[in-house]
Amino acid sequence: MKKSLLTLIMAMIMALACTTSAFAAEELGYVNVERVFRSYPDIQTTMSVINLERQKAENEFNEKAPNLDDKGRRELGEKLSAQVDKKEASLLNPIREKIRKTIGQVAKAHGIANVVDASAVVFGGKDLTEEVITAVAQGK
Repeated sequence: MKKSLLTLIMAMIMALACTTSAFAAEELGYVNVERVFRSYPDIQTTMSVINLERQKAENEFNEKAPNLDDKGRRELGEKLSAQVDKKEASLLNPIREKIRKTIGQVAKAHGIANVVDASAVVFGGKDLTEEVITAVAQGK
């Protein structure tokens, strides 16, 4: 579910970044952002760290919650959730930013001013996904 939410958020960010002038451009680029994200080097390790953090928070909640009233459980849940969210953001935001910059670089190399997520494309455009995956893997 987190991956789907992440993909949706990334697609929305990219779609919002494009203005109506995108359709006036000679060619529109598109990228399967979810696929790029899944192919990111060491993403499995990063996701494992996030899942471990979630598991620790869940264990802590299960350990402490029985001794708390409803308000205490809610506060503990919010605190632990915020900690997990902070850890997740600290690990994933640099990856998202690198992917976004790489998409921009690949698009610029093709003379494409506007790129949307592949899920938003009905017809036409240039698929930049493979080139972005290769560039991210090479650290460009």
